[in-house]
Amino acid sequence: MKLLLDIGNSSVNWAMEDNLRFESEGAFSYQKDNIEHSLQENLSSLQAPTEVLLSNVAGQDVYTHLDNWVQQHWQRQLWEPRVSAQLNGLKNSYIDTQQLGLDRWLAMLAAWDKYQSALCIVDCGSALTIDSIDDGGNHMGGYIVPGVELMQQALIMNTARIKVSINKLASLEYANNTQAAINNGAFLAAVSMIDRVVNNMQNELHASPTCIISGGMAELINPLLKEPFKYEPNLVLNGLLIAQKNST
Repeated sequence: MKLLLDIGNSSVNWAMEDNLRFESEGAFSYQKDNIEHSLQENLSSLQAPTEVLLSNVAGQDVYTHLDNWVQQHWQRQLWEPRVSAQLNGLKNSYIDTQQLGLDRWLAMLAAWDKYQSALCIVDCGSALTIDSIDDGGNHMGGYIVPGVELMQQALIMNTARIKVSINKLASLEYANNTQAAINNGAFLAAVSMIDRVVNNMQNELHASPTCIISGGMAELINPLLKEPFKYEPNLVLNGLLIAQKNST
């Protein structure tokens, strides 16, 4: 049984996989300076995996702590794929392939493998990322902007006269107080960007792409979007399996 780990900047998604079935799965938040505590609390009771597959965008320190913890508890090595120029029919548009985040690459791999069509893939995490793929598997490129919470944090932390807390009320309504103005403005910015990218793809490809959304804020943002999006919370984990399968 394999343990699949998707480590973001503030949360971890995981699943125990056996014969392409997720036997158990979950998610938890963590602090970078104390990730061992979160690993112990959330993963130590799992059956010892035969392999540990990893996507990590949180940096070398987090990788080192995770590697030490996995070796101590299960005596296993981490396996982490690299972003490549092409894999399984998907072609990377980046000139320097290693500049593309591994989580974005794995999400695209999983989506392309499943749908084999033009795709708009949105991840709503700490950062909001959007990647576009045409019906030939060519990565058209993508965007990265602050996520909803980061937008709110930037205003609250860097504007002296704004003294409100972060909110997560999914609304695009006109606001009549500062708290709502910051909250609704952040959601409007995120939704408007996603809608614009989908509209641009429709005009360029003369067809509507299959739209997929994931990430911690996805279920709040999804109902606000003009086009229907499929919620796929485990794209990166599925991408790990595809990457490993195609590495041998």
